[in-house]
Amino acid sequence: MQNNYTIKEVAQKLGITSSLLSQIENGKISPSLKSLESLLRFYCVNLSEFFRQVEQKDYIIIKAENAERIVAKSGSIITLLASKLENNVLETYSVELKPEISLQIKQINEKTNGERFIYIISGKLDAITEEKDCHQLFPGDSMNFKSHVACEVKNNSKTDVKFLISGFIPLF
Repeated sequence: MQNNYTIKEVAQKLGITSSLLSQIENGKISPSLKSLESLLRFYCVNLSEFFRQVEQKDYIIIKAENAERIVAKSGSIITLLASKLENNVLETYSVELKPEISLQIKQINEKTNGERFIYIISGKLDAITEEKDCHQLFPGDSMNFKSHVACEVKNNSKTDVKFLISGFIPLF
């Protein structure tokens, strides 16, 4: 409805019947994993994002030992902080970036009103914006920018950089 699609249009684009899509939408049946993936791809929703949003509370607490962590081949660690509320528009990560490693921050369509926020905990981080401006950020420094602005963060130093990044989803 939000995108002015009819059930028939969506069903045709996904290669399923209107009847099946209607039953899924009305909670009468559960889609197969393949159908769910097709629906989520169509609506630009990440599969893990979809399942992460099952919590229906007004607040959430994530203990450090239960936080979801992604460890890259470089040894850099991205930790998802308490961002699992249903229909949240804000995600926050703690990032430990190893030397000579960079991350590209997801750029969102300019029509979507969202922001990104970076706060440096330790080390020196270079933030390269779409104008190819390089901003050096040190502990206690912060940066706020619109989510449609291209931004890459890079650790050009010899030591780890620790920072928080928060903003309109998805961030990476």
